[in-house]
Amino acid sequence: MTLSKKGTKNANKEADQFIQLQTKGLLQEGSKKLEGMVTKMNFIELSEATNKFSTNNALGLGKIGVMYKGMLPNGSLLAVKRLHGCQSFEKQFICELLALGTMRHNNIVPLLGFCRDRKEKLLVYQYISNGNLYDWLHVREGNDKILEWPLRIKIAMGIARGLAWLHHKCDFQVVHLNLSSNCILLDNNSEPKISNFGGAKISTFEGAMFMDSNETDSSNSSFVDHGVWELGFIKKDVYDFGALLLELITGNELIQIDNYPNSLCESLVDWLTHLLTSSCDISSVIDKSLIGQGFDGEVFQILRIACTCLKPSPAQRPTMLELYNTISILGERYGITNDSEILRQSEIATASTSNEIVEVEITSTN
Repeated sequence: MTLSKKGTKNANKEADQFIQLQTKGLLQEGSKKLEGMVTKMNFIELSEATNKFSTNNALGLGKIGVMYKGMLPNGSLLAVKRLHGCQSFEKQFICELLALGTMRHNNIVPLLGFCRDRKEKLLVYQYISNGNLYDWLHVREGNDKILEWPLRIKIAMGIARGLAWLHHKCDFQVVHLNLSSNCILLDNNSEPKISNFGGAKISTFEGAMFMDSNETDSSNSSFVDHGVWELGFIKKDVYDFGALLLELITGNELIQIDNYPNSLCESLVDWLTHLLTSSCDISSVIDKSLIGQGFDGEVFQILRIACTCLKPSPAQRPTMLELYNTISILGERYGITNDSEILRQSEIATASTSNEIVEVEITSTN
């Protein structure tokens, strides 16, 4: 297994054909962009990179597979997701390829390649060194991981920035639909990377939507009404982002927040409104590591932002671009600048310009 720039140009014909077949022409333009960005990889060599998928190399168990840490002979690190052998995960496999195969953005985890060998399906990503946000927020006993408030603001900004790009500027409109702290990875600079796109939906700006990866006839795509896309899908991401903001502040999962003693409130919005308008002590609900640090005013501001995301009516929720700009006002206090060029194409990091993208040439499996 060797690293080479020409590998991502010469080894992708099969990957390109595979993607075009699955999408039945819906993403023909996008599949062209796969060339040079995502590589068809060799199962044997990926097995060797992960020490034959040793449990010692396992990074975590997900719903559709196990993530392993891998190392190339030159020392470069990879994260390899080995999907469970169930045929029902075919759609997630294709969705992840479609969603990540043509995208490069600083807040989206880079997909480097894939492997499809008999019953084996693997997705290969850049290794992100600092684990996921969930493990940072839900510290086990004896673990000294602490996220300072400025870092939480930076993380919230990065997630909002990535989602705003997916919703408003990516070549195709992409909605994640399963956003959680488990799928937010942090690099060594605590920059968040959104991952786990197996449940994502992808649409062109004209409304053609990829629907079913298991069929290659005309039912493989359909047209989605703009209102359905906006209110049913995009605003679902906004709601999930609001829940993530609450988790960043309280250090508790959504289910734990729902079980707070204040049972008179019928919804999260009711609870938040009560919290923001009553004289109750905020220290009873925020993460203990934030108590007494002088950030109460900013915590209240983020709570208000979360409240707008969690409104029962999707039409009343803001866009991710609006949320990014709002949170950026707080970020500027800590030297985290608002990228006012968020919707410019030049913002996209490409495999040729990003020093974090690993280009891999791997020999054919045949």
